[in-house]
Amino acid sequence: MQFIRVVIASVLFLNLTCLAAFGQTLTKYRIGAEVEAAGIYATDEFAPFWIRSNQYGAIPRDAPATLLQARLWRNYAVADSAKGKKKNFDWGFVINPVATYNKVNKLNFVLPEAHVKVRFRFLEFYAGRRREVIGLGDSTLTSGFYAGSGNAVPIPKIQLGTIGYVPFAFNKFLAVNAAFSHGWINNPPYIYAARLHQKHVYFRLGKPQAKTKFYFGINHQAMWAGHSEYLKAQPDMAENGQLPDSWSLYKYVVLGFTPKNWYAKRGFTSFDSYRIGNHLGTYDIALETKMYGNRLLIYHQHIYEDVSSLAFQNFPDGLYGVNMVFNQENQSGDFRLTRLTAEVLTTKDQSGSEFYITGSIYQGADNYFNHSQYYQGWSYKDAAIGTPFITPLADIDQLKFASPRYFPNNRVNMFYLGAQGTYRESLLLTLRTSLSRNYGTPGADFAPPRNQFSALLSAQMKLKNFHNTTLTAQLAADQGELFRNSYGGYLGIRKGW
Repeated sequence: MQFIRVVIASVLFLNLTCLAAFGQTLTKYRIGAEVEAAGIYATDEFAPFWIRSNQYGAIPRDAPATLLQARLWRNYAVADSAKGKKKNFDWGFVINPVATYNKVNKLNFVLPEAHVKVRFRFLEFYAGRRREVIGLGDSTLTSGFYAGSGNAVPIPKIQLGTIGYVPFAFNKFLAVNAAFSHGWINNPPYIYAARLHQKHVYFRLGKPQAKTKFYFGINHQAMWAGHSEYLKAQPDMAENGQLPDSWSLYKYVVLGFTPKNWYAKRGFTSFDSYRIGNHLGTYDIALETKMYGNRLLIYHQHIYEDVSSLAFQNFPDGLYGVNMVFNQENQSGDFRLTRLTAEVLTTKDQSGSEFYITGSIYQGADNYFNHSQYYQGWSYKDAAIGTPFITPLADIDQLKFASPRYFPNNRVNMFYLGAQGTYRESLLLTLRTSLSRNYGTPGADFAPPRNQFSALLSAQMKLKNFHNTTLTAQLAADQGELFRNSYGGYLGIRKGW
């Protein structure tokens, strides 16, 4: 009953403080604000998978819980109102504090987003934490992009990049979307002063208004540097707990390779002879076309984590997706289907089941998201940075098995279906369903494999008698052999200005 009291109290508070002058002031300066209060309930101790996944770390794992969050932002101007054209220079910001309370963590604060940004024409620079995903695909209804899905709290970083796709050749037929960033990973007591390198470059073939467009490109993530106490017990992986952190080595992090025997001259271990840090990313391709006023998007994200997967030795591993955005003008009736997405994720091959140290340029047993030096692998603040279907031990039913690996389950076949629609234009309905077969990790297979079904039905309703107020209700379920069998719900109210 505690979260229900919070929601009711918040309704009264948010609407009593909705002053017209305040709203007009925000609009004048292109500033938006909103506050949300919510309660989360589960029949087991964990919030169901689809309530907490891909929420940028804002939803706690343990339930029941209450949540209160605020968001304040300033957007770029669409155009200079006086001259009727886009401004060359603009700025903006976002801040999004979240407070949660449950019996395990008590009162906890999270900051999923806090950044400032400046724009000059088509270039943008930002600093801080930002909600974003990495890759090509349907970012609205996806199960989660492989390299960066919005599952974990964003890593603070600085980034210089383009704003969307910028045409630069062949009368706007060829366009580019690119960015280069540097981040800081401080995640005690696990790791201190580690760094993040990220970049991506994507190309679009087809003019902006063309019926059919083709996209392709690559993204690259590298976690490097840092020091930790646990590394002191691993002299073959680090020197006195310290990983290579000299900026003279940065070019090798960016390029993804090191010169032969460089480590012997610098006093580091042979573990770094192959590559400095933990690297991963995806090759992406997508086709977008229009069919009877509807937009069809077909996409694929091919996984790479080392030389073997860069050379496609791990085929067919990756994310495959089809998305359809429907033209509502072609539909009649109270309910209208707006978006449909189907995805398949397979990570079973991993360039074979054996790891070869010598005798082959292809090592095999890629062991996605895991890493020996960074024992928590491709994670941040106890959550997977990429797809939530490569699952940390903390998220699964630990009563059924144990594992020395942070990610004990990275060999997965997953099928996903998501749908979205509106009812009488005041109710937004969203359905997410996933069925996965989980095989463990290379050399540590689940015997037998574990099946898992998870689903969520969400409804967002605009409250007519309360201006710019939305009520959100979600029902979710986990049934299978990977998570604890559980049912749960989310009830929240959001007030915007």
